[in-house]
Amino acid sequence: MNKFLSRQLAASLVLVVSAALTTSVAGEAPELPPKPYTVPAKGIPKHIKEAVESPNRDPKLKEYDGYNRPAEILALAGIKKGGRVIEFGPYDLYYTEMLSEAVGPKGEVWAYEVPDIHEQVVERYKDFLDKHPNVKYSGTDYNNLEFPRQVDVVFNNLYFHEMLLRGTLLEPFHAKLFKAMKPGAIYLIIDHSAVLGTETNHTGTLHRVDPAIVRANVMAAGFELVEDSRLLENHSDDRNTPAFEPPTKRVQTDRIVYKFRKPIVY
Repeated sequence: MNKFLSRQLAASLVLVVSAALTTSVAGEAPELPPKPYTVPAKGIPKHIKEAVESPNRDPKLKEYDGYNRPAEILALAGIKKGGRVIEFGPYDLYYTEMLSEAVGPKGEVWAYEVPDIHEQVVERYKDFLDKHPNVKYSGTDYNNLEFPRQVDVVFNNLYFHEMLLRGTLLEPFHAKLFKAMKPGAIYLIIDHSAVLGTETNHTGTLHRVDPAIVRANVMAAGFELVEDSRLLENHSDDRNTPAFEPPTKRVQTDRIVYKFRKPIVY
């Protein structure tokens, strides 16, 4: 997607975005029944298992682990003790809690929220941030972000489409991000899948994005796709329903899970 198309999409959908997010304020968990979840016995590092099963997590958010499979997702991202992680769209702090626990006190998590959601949640986050000094949180226009250096993992959960809607200029954004990451660092993207071939035609109305748009933009920045995971696919989702509305309610959509990597030699 070129810069003009990104700006055009954002300009035409500002009201749609605002309306959708007003009814989906961060911190309000979906009204769905809890789905049982057990951390897999194999393939999950101990520190990730402990982070997912931590008694410090918000019990309400933990009820949705069965929909999100967080242990497998964090393991796929390669979250390590002492790691340096960037998170886009902490939203309800669902993953932020686990990332903070998983990297431990010697690790760091930089969580970046978009301005309008930041205004709604910043007071609510204060207690969490006081208790998690390894989380550096801020709310700002993504076009103005300056990233820390030597980042191990970039975690983007359900915010790639928001970046499109809000006019994030993806070429300079990803160029800065690429520079901030270590060689071999992972860029994990999860998002609501749109119907293949629709590009961004329904991004504003459905909060979904064509997987091809994600791949094209990220790989154009120099990242390589190392895994197209099926962890969060849902064949019962026809991908024509708004992601924030029943029956999917944000955690039951058919979701893209792409694992990109900054090449070790580039």
